[in-house]
Amino acid sequence: MRAQVTLTPTESKKLIAKAVVNSDFVKAAMSEGIVVLHPSSSTYFIVEELTGQPPPTTVWVCGVIVPKGACLSGEASRLDMNRIQKSNPSLEDYSHCWVFQRGKLSIGISLGNLFERMGAKDVYIKGVNALDQQRTVGILIGNRTEGGTIGRVISASKQRGFKLIFPVGLEKLIPVSIKAAAKEAIKTKYTYSMGVNCGLLPCTEGIVITEMDAIKILSGASAIPIAAGGLDGAEGAITLVIKGETEEVAKAIKYVEQSKGARLPKAASPECEACGSAICDFPLKGKPWV
Repeated sequence: MRAQVTLTPTESKKLIAKAVVNSDFVKAAMSEGIVVLHPSSSTYFIVEELTGQPPPTTVWVCGVIVPKGACLSGEASRLDMNRIQKSNPSLEDYSHCWVFQRGKLSIGISLGNLFERMGAKDVYIKGVNALDQQRTVGILIGNRTEGGTIGRVISASKQRGFKLIFPVGLEKLIPVSIKAAAKEAIKTKYTYSMGVNCGLLPCTEGIVITEMDAIKILSGASAIPIAAGGLDGAEGAITLVIKGETEEVAKAIKYVEQSKGARLPKAASPECEACGSAICDFPLKGKPWV
């Protein structure tokens, strides 16, 4: 049996979230260990799937790409201004993650505190900014610390043994390798940047979950992308052919339909003139599209 479906980027995030929470490693960590979710548009839906309601925090996304360029969400910008201006912020400075400990949700725990307790049965889930055909993911780094927060997460994962999970929609697939792209993304070398100057950190270790993986995890069917893009709100959409046994495809369709119509809160990036961020030198004068 075959079926054709279309998902907008936001709907893809919802579908992928369903697969993440149904994966064996997350189910085990929810039961017996710690699940840490870095705030993002992808992890927002994972918390929603786990609790049945939106995350109970105003910081649901930190770094964000908006039409004017690379930015911080308004609330993250306000809360993190002192932290990101430090030359070497510590893990104790970051406490925005959503944390499940044996299935119970907590917020406000610093990463330093968490990493002291995490081990092989635990998972850290982080949204990413790019994906290549080798399934390497890339994360934009805007703060002054080399490697950003994720660099320290990767280091802690190697030391403590917890799993890294990277949910990512195919809208973020780029036509060059992440490693090649990272060589060009030198944030200290830009003479012009629409928003925050960003480097790109390749992440070669971790579990990558795309729409194709999500269909397999949720139903056992396979999914093949046949088109990308669209209009009237479907910009960035992915169109897939799902194939498999009748029961598998029917199950996949059920999960896809449950994901249709998914919505996210507004990112609410700050007004550039009033922002004052130390890591953004966006030249605003005479730009009517800002």
